[in-house]
Amino acid sequence: MYIAQLINMQLSLRTILVLLGILFSLNLSSQSQKSFEFQTIDSLLQEQNYALAKTKVSKLLTTQNDDSLSAKVHLYLGKIELLTGNIDTALAEYFKAKAHQNYLSLQDKVNLFSGVGVIYSKSQNFEDAIINFEEALNYAETDLDRLKILVNLGSVSMEADKEQVSKIYNEALAITRKLEEYGVEAIVYTNLSNYYLKERNWKKAEESAKKSLHLRDSLKMPVSVITLNNLGYAQVNSGNIEDGIKNYNKALKDANLQEKIQLLYNLTSANIAAGDYQTALRYYDQYDSVKDIAASKNYEQKIADIRTAYETVEKEKKIALLEAENKIRKRELIWIIITGLVLLLVLGIGGYFRMKHIKIRQRLEQSHLRSKFLRLQLNPHFLFNALQQVQFYIYKNERETSMHYLDNFGKLIRSVLEHSDSDFIKVSEEIAMLHNYLSLQENAIATDFSFLIKCDAAISAEEIRIPAMLLQPFVENAVIHGAKGRPNNPKVEVLFKTTEAKHKISVEIIDNGLGIQQKQRNIQHDKLHRSMGQDILKKRMQELNTINQIKIDLEISNATKDEKYPGTRVKLIIPFIDV
Repeated sequence: MYIAQLINMQLSLRTILVLLGILFSLNLSSQSQKSFEFQTIDSLLQEQNYALAKTKVSKLLTTQNDDSLSAKVHLYLGKIELLTGNIDTALAEYFKAKAHQNYLSLQDKVNLFSGVGVIYSKSQNFEDAIINFEEALNYAETDLDRLKILVNLGSVSMEADKEQVSKIYNEALAITRKLEEYGVEAIVYTNLSNYYLKERNWKKAEESAKKSLHLRDSLKMPVSVITLNNLGYAQVNSGNIEDGIKNYNKALKDANLQEKIQLLYNLTSANIAAGDYQTALRYYDQYDSVKDIAASKNYEQKIADIRTAYETVEKEKKIALLEAENKIRKRELIWIIITGLVLLLVLGIGGYFRMKHIKIRQRLEQSHLRSKFLRLQLNPHFLFNALQQVQFYIYKNERETSMHYLDNFGKLIRSVLEHSDSDFIKVSEEIAMLHNYLSLQENAIATDFSFLIKCDAAISAEEIRIPAMLLQPFVENAVIHGAKGRPNNPKVEVLFKTTEAKHKISVEIIDNGLGIQQKQRNIQHDKLHRSMGQDILKKRMQELNTINQIKIDLEISNATKDEKYPGTRVKLIIPFIDV
């Protein structure tokens, strides 16, 4: 019974070796013998992209009718089906390739018969597996191919209780040393220990297991539970029970659930053989507990398999239902897209008209502000005084003076009206308009009133423009609330200067009147004299900043340090644009 359990444990190693054979069989002919298509397919197989590899291979079969290509295509299809676990389909494809094996290269024949041998081995048809592995061995040209085949052949021969196992593995060991494939040599020694255990040759089984473990230690390979179990079993049966138990316990540390069941049973048997029944009972309790856990997991796995099968059927139903729903949703999606586009179009048209409405409203507000500014510049008081002054000149019969005055008055009115709809005005035109305004005030204020308008030579008055309807209210404020308050020699100066800032000029409006009152010295710069229409000026400057993106800096201070008549200086930093 113990031998039977040991062989079951060793079956996992045989499975590993069979799978190793599958992977080895993926090495096809040399690069010079491969077409570009098969090179691509080989890459996909190495990446384990079996679905795409199968699609590409099948496409070759449908596009070309060639026996030599057909043989190789069926060979590849057999390998793909084998790698994906479809044994029956894989065997059918291999048989199709075998029907045209005369077109296959020696390497392809090695792969063909090795693949068939692997399928028979997985099906536990060991006799046919041996026949195919031996056939593959006949075509093997390289030591590496022979080694792969011998490892698989030895495994199935041992399962079939053939006498040639020792000879096969010894030949494989000779090749591993020649090729320096020490990792494979360790696996072969483990297989040999399996074989000697079956033959009850405890000494050779122990030697083979120790050689395998020594190689693994030197190569720093993972611990082999099967090899340690083989060693322990050989030692227990040869009378060295203590060392055998030690190796069982060492294997137990890295064993999986199934391996633990067998190791615990082996430890129970070994301790009984040693006469330590208490320890044997303890291991048997562990064995029984782990066995129950394994049974439970097996049951859970079966339930999971049933559930998976049920879910697969349900998924197929859901897929069919989803496909039907997708068709409906596609139609709904089309209508949603159409409705969305129509809605976007409506929103776009609505947004367009709304923006247009906002722009029209802004223009109306701008026009309304300009109208207020125009009324500020042409205030009734100023017009009345101007007309009174003309009347005075006519009354005194000063025809030339009255004509000159009327000419300046007409030029001022025309200039103001002409630029009322303009955003910008040339500096030269602004200077002319201010000159006309100050000329009208010259005699109206006082006989000794004087003014000065000066522009730096560096400023191209004809080539740059500044915001229109901005300076005149400041100049009027300087005349009426500044110079007019001085009893003698009232004076107003308007100075246009350059600045260090790019595309900006400085305009200073200076009077020699009473200046800023002491109580107003700390007032904010944007709060001018109330008579100046400060709210309108503020809105005008906000309009320039918001609509035209023009920021005007304003600074108001006393012009001099004279205590009685310090005068007022209004300084504006104004951005300009080129004509």
